[in-house]
Amino acid sequence: MKISISLLLLLPLVAFSQAKTAEELRSKDLKKYAIKSADITYEISGDAKGEELMVFTHYGWTSLKRQTMTFELYGITSTQSVHEVTDGDFIYRLNPDDSTYKVRKDFKWSQQASYKTPDQVSEAILFSIGGNQQSDSTLMDKKCQVWTFEGKAIQELWVWNGVVLKWKAKLGDRNIVTTATSIKLDVEPNPILFKIPGYYNEQE
Repeated sequence: MKISISLLLLLPLVAFSQAKTAEELRSKDLKKYAIKSADITYEISGDAKGEELMVFTHYGWTSLKRQTMTFELYGITSTQSVHEVTDGDFIYRLNPDDSTYKVRKDFKWSQQASYKTPDQVSEAILFSIGGNQQSDSTLMDKKCQVWTFEGKAIQELWVWNGVVLKWKAKLGDRNIVTTATSIKLDVEPNPILFKIPGYYNEQE
């Protein structure tokens, strides 16, 4: 039993040491999505208003997410902004207010990509977080797998080739729907989109 506990305690350290950049994952010919690159614009509706932009290349290992959402809470209008850059297993969340960023690691895709197709990895991840696959639906001529989740903030996802094109969420008493309105494939985004400005510092 002591050996088992010791091994479990070591697992986070092993995972930490195995974090890979997009370049390292690409060199192994691994893919996160079945699509090489895309520029997708989303509209946020329901009990919030706003928009989101996702741009990715290198089959999803390099990506940018920018979101601005406005909602009313207790009679006060609030705005929430998100700016994230993904480099392989590393996800950087930028805070332009104080020029800092936080970094976290996500191994869900890379740990399975070496022996599963992108679609199989996506399905395995959705099952692991309690997803139930429903009948397929179409959005912007894209055939999507529809997944529902009981008792979670994210209630529904529409997934196309591993990429989420629509999702429904319930945050407190607010129902929020985010829907893709524009999809451009095989794009060549400016590399500067995925760079962390040199004057940004990591939060301790």
